[in-house]
Amino acid sequence: MKRPQQRSLQFLLVAAVVLTSFGSVHSEPNPPQSDSKKYFITLKDFTKEEVKGLGFTLAKDITVHINAVGGGSKNTWADVFNSRRKSNDMFAAGWIINAETREVVWEMSLDNTSGREEKRTCEDDVKLPRGSYEVYFAAHGFSSSSSFGSYMSINIDRREGRSRNDFDRFLNWFDDDYSSMYDEFMDRAKNEYGILLSVAPGDDASVKTFNAPMKDPLAVLSATGVGDGAYVRKKITVTKDMVVHLYALGEGRGKDEVFDYAWITDLNSRERVWEMRHNNTDFAGGASKNIVYHGDVKLTKGNYELNYVTDDSHSREDWNSKPPYDPFNYGITVSVKNESDRSGITISDYSMEKNNIIAQLVRVRDDEFVQSGFTLKEETRLHIYAIGEGHGKVRVKVMGKSVYEQEEEDLADYGWIINAKTRERVWDMNKTYTTHAGGARKNRLADEFITLPAGSYIVFYQTDDSHAYNDWNDDKPFDAESYGITVMGTGENFSMKNVAKFTEPNDENVLVQMIKVRDDRHVRQSFTIDRPQKVRIYAIGEGVSGDMADYAWIEQASTGEVVWEMTYRTTTHAGGAKKNRRFDKSVFLEKGEYVLHYQTDDSHAFNDWNDDPPEDRTHWGVTIYKE
Repeated sequence: MKRPQQRSLQFLLVAAVVLTSFGSVHSEPNPPQSDSKKYFITLKDFTKEEVKGLGFTLAKDITVHINAVGGGSKNTWADVFNSRRKSNDMFAAGWIINAETREVVWEMSLDNTSGREEKRTCEDDVKLPRGSYEVYFAAHGFSSSSSFGSYMSINIDRREGRSRNDFDRFLNWFDDDYSSMYDEFMDRAKNEYGILLSVAPGDDASVKTFNAPMKDPLAVLSATGVGDGAYVRKKITVTKDMVVHLYALGEGRGKDEVFDYAWITDLNSRERVWEMRHNNTDFAGGASKNIVYHGDVKLTKGNYELNYVTDDSHSREDWNSKPPYDPFNYGITVSVKNESDRSGITISDYSMEKNNIIAQLVRVRDDEFVQSGFTLKEETRLHIYAIGEGHGKVRVKVMGKSVYEQEEEDLADYGWIINAKTRERVWDMNKTYTTHAGGARKNRLADEFITLPAGSYIVFYQTDDSHAYNDWNDDKPFDAESYGITVMGTGENFSMKNVAKFTEPNDENVLVQMIKVRDDRHVRQSFTIDRPQKVRIYAIGEGVSGDMADYAWIEQASTGEVVWEMTYRTTTHAGGAKKNRRFDKSVFLEKGEYVLHYQTDDSHAFNDWNDDPPEDRTHWGVTIYKE
């Protein structure tokens, strides 16, 4: 998700007022404390870290006294667009969670603090039962609102080389003002913001601290504290049916719009047995986009692939909005239900069958059409892994008015496989059978098995003019390096010895071929039929309003008589633009000498399309195959 850089419509009119409202830094002291009060937790100085946390255990029920200073301002727009919670809007604040349940037990908010928005103080008492807890304080950014209704939220990115630049890029009209705001924030982050916990004299001995977060004693995997652009990939092997507990924190909003999330795939079927979605997660605290899955998943005996991915923002590396209640556990934790199950599950590193790659067309850029051929010497089970782009939603109009939106079923960037001999599709990247590939909703993933008989095949992949590798117009997919299609052999019996490369010119079944024909061409080639027989003619051309513009025909060499012609009525749609036409049938020819012709007009031919090209664009022209 993009960093939140929000402005109301009135902002440009009141920017100067908003910036002035920050004024100079009031370096007032922290809330006073008596000499007898001793703080057992002090979280201060957020100039280099935006989140700090520490755990504590209470040996008995105790009232904990809280002194804290933070910042916050009411965002009047937040409640309008937020369906999950009412806004808290504290850009610097603390909270306490139960270390065992991971649920919040106290939180600093606008309701329990007082003062100006850049400095709000809190002095509170919370009675906590015996147990373990964790306290956190986060100062992720600076926010401001004005009496005119404008609202502004700015991220403070502490990573080297980014701190000031983000401000300058946000609104470079006010460089000096934003530099002043940055300096003010850093001064307050160092000298004012923070949280201190104390107990009454005599209760000190009942309090002990520990490093947060508390470890789950039944955890078999803890992939936590992840940063931007993370890609965690693990293999899970279970030797018996069992139930595992999953605790995963991520980022998402709305249907299919999850950006940091996890899923589990059955390695035998490539089916997802569990996926972290917006509709099966709960609010994780902090920013409304923080989500958490806290539940059980049943795994039958077998092998699984666990994935956890993040996009390029909002993670432990740098929170661009308020972090979740359990920030140090950002990622995924897998736990067994009881100690006896630990011996029945193994977690190991996982990678796809890289040694078994049969064909790979990846890192595909805009406006590309690529292909690769292979021959299978025996029936083979294949693993297809393809990432592409869907068109997303289109508005449907009735009587000229937009009445609703619907998903387009077609893909903009996609792959397919054909039988090299018959030119028939044996696999197609169908949007219906794809899943979300992370990032933008339109990123789609096909991850499945197919079995193909012995024979030669060609893999194709094509992209449109936007949103492809290294030139994304929206959030990129989690596995951007694999954008395109990869075909791998799979299974214990697979051997690369049974695979060979295939190139079309070497096809021994081709009798005569004229393909990749350009505009304004008339090409011809002679061929001989040594006995009466059927031949298969495969031709692609252009036809409009019942007539052909680019087409093929066969003449007898001696008389010039036309014995076959490609007509509109004998062809079918060839994919892409409606005018792309295909002839794919058997024709009987007597023994003799023939001339094959193919002619194009002045537009829409190979590599110079004025509309969407056909699916099998490299065969624009004609091929005759032996039966």
